[in-house]
Amino acid sequence: MEINQQTSENAEIVRGITIRTVLNLYGGFAVFGLILSIFTTPISLNENMRLFYNEDLMMEAKKIKEFLFFIFGSALVYFSLLNLYYKYMK
Repeated sequence: MEINQQTSENAEIVRGITIRTVLNLYGGFAVFGLILSIFTTPISLNENMRLFYNEDLMMEAKKIKEFLFFIFGSALVYFSLLNLYYKYMK
């Protein structure tokens, strides 16, 4: 039984997914999900378990604008802090 040892000369360097990449993807999906929630909140179930669009639950234009400011402001803070941390702390 032989042991096949790799030396540094013939070993391939494989770059995997980093924590920074995962956190950036998570942030992107979170922002996308929050934006999508604006349009999916009015979708409800009735007594017969059928989907219907309840226009009473739709946010007003002013509330949508405030929510979008919150989402993009939070995203700006999140991505800035995340990328600054990995730029200066690593």
